[in-house]
Amino acid sequence: MAGDEENPMKDLEMFIKELAEKNDVDPQKAIHIFKIISDPGNTEGYSDDDIEALTGYKQAEIRRILRLLYDARIARYRKGIHPSYGVARYFWSVDSNSINYMLLKRKREVLEKLKQRLEYESSNEFYRCSRDGSRYTFNEAYHNDFRCTRCGSLLVLEDNSAIVKALREVVERLEREIEEDERKVYGS
Repeated sequence: MAGDEENPMKDLEMFIKELAEKNDVDPQKAIHIFKIISDPGNTEGYSDDDIEALTGYKQAEIRRILRLLYDARIARYRKGIHPSYGVARYFWSVDSNSINYMLLKRKREVLEKLKQRLEYESSNEFYRCSRDGSRYTFNEAYHNDFRCTRCGSLLVLEDNSAIVKALREVVERLEREIEEDERKVYGS
């Protein structure tokens, strides 16, 4: 996420892909529908009929994806009346304010995970099997007499300073990015 600073749309598409996969929805279709409703040229929004005409997807599938995007606070809808039939009709668009908050929240979650990993890497000594690459903490290596549990080879002390350095850089960059995003979102 942090490496894609110039393109928050890619972050959002990745989030939508993960969201779709978790909910047994075709990720490509979810991203396609998201791209349609995020069209800045259409200020009225798209009905599910419009989306069906544009994509050929089934109504049930479209509605399920729209509901998923709505529940994730990515999409919003406006209720209107169908001009010919007089029945309720919903017009969908992207909720850009909610997206900014959601992306900021997601970046904070990633930052927390990276900080946990940095703490883990910084506070442990690691040993690696030179034959199969298995990695062990000092305690794990000690309890196994510094032998690989998979192949029995002698474990070698690993220098993880490059990993710690890289994690620190990513954490610092993401912290700066979050600060900048907060200023944009909260206007401070």
